[in-house]
Amino acid sequence: MKVIFKILLASLAIFSGCKPSPGADVLINQKASLPESFKLSELHQKVITSFINNRKHTTSILYGNNQAYAAANGGTSIRSSGQSFTLVTWQQQDDAHWFGARIPGDLISAETLHLADSCSRIIYHYQKFKGKELAKLADTTGNAARVKFILSQQASIMP
Repeated sequence: MKVIFKILLASLAIFSGCKPSPGADVLINQKASLPESFKLSELHQKVITSFINNRKHTTSILYGNNQAYAAANGGTSIRSSGQSFTLVTWQQQDDAHWFGARIPGDLISAETLHLADSCSRIIYHYQKFKGKELAKLADTTGNAARVKFILSQQASIMP
């Protein structure tokens, strides 16, 4: 009887492993996905830091290229041409799979900051994109404060 039970258990494990579990696509957080047109992956940026705003119920991740990451990781305020940052912010939502957990929900905004050299001066190119489709905003109110905020972030300590 034990042998039959072990064979039945082994065959059940084999057959259940070959089929995708029902609702496996539910585990992918489509709400938090960036639109293909934004092409964040083509920028080849690393995560510099992440933070949560409990008052606004948002989650943000700051990405940067190798130069930006090195500057943020060294804690230096030295800015040089070629540094590139992307700050993405999502509205938080409850995680349906983990009680009490909060995960990124609707995409709120993405901000890009590129530093360039012009006549021995650093020029800041800042853009903000808003909403699920990341439409570019023409309003420049508060841009200087956002640039200062992005540049003030230090890298998270990674093991």
